[in-house]
Amino acid sequence: MNPQNPQPYTQWELPQGVLARLGKGAIADIQYSPDGTRLAVATYIGVWLYDARAYTELALLKYGQDQGTTSIAFSRDGTTLVNENRNNTISLWDVHSGQWRSTMTFRDDEDEIWSFVVSPDGNTLISAGFGGKIQFWDLHIGRLHFEIVGHAYPITTLALSPDGKILASGSNDFTIKLWDAQNGRHLSTLTGHTHNVMALAFSPNGMNLVSGSRDKTLCLWDTTTGEKLENLATDIGVVGNLEFSPDGTFLASGGGDRTIRLWNADTGTEQATLTGHKDGICGISFSPDGKTIASASGDHTIRFWDLATGAEKAIIDGHIEWINSVAFSPDGSLLASGSDDERLRLWDLYTYTESQTLNGHEYLIEDVAFSPDGEILASASQDERICLWNVNAGTETAILDHTDTVTALAFVPNGTTLASGSEDNVVRLWDIDTGDQLAVLTGHTDIVTTVAFSPNGRILASGSEDNTIRLWNATTGHYLALLTGHTDVVKAVAFSPDGNILASGSSDNTIRLWDVNNCQHIATLTGHTDAVETVAFSPDGRTLMSGGDAEDNTIRLWDPVTNQQCAIIKNFRVHTLAFSPDGRTLASGSADGTILIWDLATVEATYGLAYSI
Repeated sequence: MNPQNPQPYTQWELPQGVLARLGKGAIADIQYSPDGTRLAVATYIGVWLYDARAYTELALLKYGQDQGTTSIAFSRDGTTLVNENRNNTISLWDVHSGQWRSTMTFRDDEDEIWSFVVSPDGNTLISAGFGGKIQFWDLHIGRLHFEIVGHAYPITTLALSPDGKILASGSNDFTIKLWDAQNGRHLSTLTGHTHNVMALAFSPNGMNLVSGSRDKTLCLWDTTTGEKLENLATDIGVVGNLEFSPDGTFLASGGGDRTIRLWNADTGTEQATLTGHKDGICGISFSPDGKTIASASGDHTIRFWDLATGAEKAIIDGHIEWINSVAFSPDGSLLASGSDDERLRLWDLYTYTESQTLNGHEYLIEDVAFSPDGEILASASQDERICLWNVNAGTETAILDHTDTVTALAFVPNGTTLASGSEDNVVRLWDIDTGDQLAVLTGHTDIVTTVAFSPNGRILASGSEDNTIRLWNATTGHYLALLTGHTDVVKAVAFSPDGNILASGSSDNTIRLWDVNNCQHIATLTGHTDAVETVAFSPDGRTLMSGGDAEDNTIRLWDPVTNQQCAIIKNFRVHTLAFSPDGRTLASGSADGTILIWDLATVEATYGLAYSI
């Protein structure tokens, strides 16, 4: 795409039928361009290019769907960006135009890439990974020059000396090996770490190599002799990222202790510790002028630091972790989302912007639900709590405690009762006005994964990892019926708008339809090739939607009258689906850390089976 595209970034590179994308995807890596004007951010949906001075979005480089990017590198002249994709391919982009140039496809899963480097002349790409092999590729035509057996265990990291002559590889075999980068000849093996080698960096003059490991040490090596010169640090947490400042004065390290540490490269003494991130560090990059360091974290922020003072200069946010749940407000103006990053977000669906972030949970959020009047939002978490929030004020009003992870929530229509399911195998009913627990429904013999009320509020359905669905009297909590037939975990349940049909999705890859009145099985819908994570009826009852897990990667539309599949959207892994109250739009939440807002009419016209690809 053109980096000068005037559209809001929420509408860049969208699939057909999508009105907007909320969130930018979870972060995997970051890298400054050689001229320092851009910061590239590898995410689970593609590569974002930012203006490194204004901290604004320039482009989203995205080739195909459900691809995602795990690591990136600029060519030395800054004209080409190379990115490694999650589907075991490498893509090349023109940095200035944002245009895709080519994609290299690797051969099989044994060659799964875990790290790559680009030669200084931009002609060769060297990759390594799970299979322990190191492969040398012609970057222009995608042809394999040659490969060598590098290590007996997976290779976790590669580094190339500044002159491009020496290649270093670090492995799960606890060793580092040095190679002639021109012909692959083995030069030496560096031993001394007692756990997996996770990060490598050459000094700017190429004479020294620094390594970080799961043994929580930083080691300095002489690249000429292969001798370990010293341990720069011990017991500092797992080090996953290393980079020298351009002038070689400083070494930056980042890892699981949530800090960036700056070291004097000559003396090995720690000069400063940069704190502010709330999760482990997943990327570090120095600006070419050496004045700024950018860091990316599992807290889904990118932070910019003044190297001279250690002060934080700016933050880029909007990147989100795996989306577990979405829910429309009753008036359709807001969408609530819960994710693995422990944050509850409210999105304005008129502007497609984040309107509030609610912080209160200490672990990932499993489910969210609006009260029928839209004034209360409930969120469930692995911290064994349900938080109730005043939507208008953005404040927490109550906490309801479970005895284990809370997995599912549902409000009774036109009432003040909240149902919750948990890993303690029970369903609980709550009065949200008083916070009192009304009933504990027992009978499931494993984790309760999903709950739903019938439209008239009289029946509560619950699904479980015991492969069953139970129906309960929603007023008294009395057990009504047991629905059996699934052969694996029941992941989701949903009532049709008239309350006559219950749909259930399961890890057995099927959807089952049940007659609620006589508790009989109606039909089994097949087509998904992996677990059915979510099911939802449209408000008019004409459409049932389902989303499949990793190996399936589809959203499917079904006619619940004929039980026929009427449309399929391929290459989308979804964990949660919700229809807007007017039935015109659909929200899907994904493991890639984004929410897509779909126009249902366009989806039906574009992805109907007559048009399916």
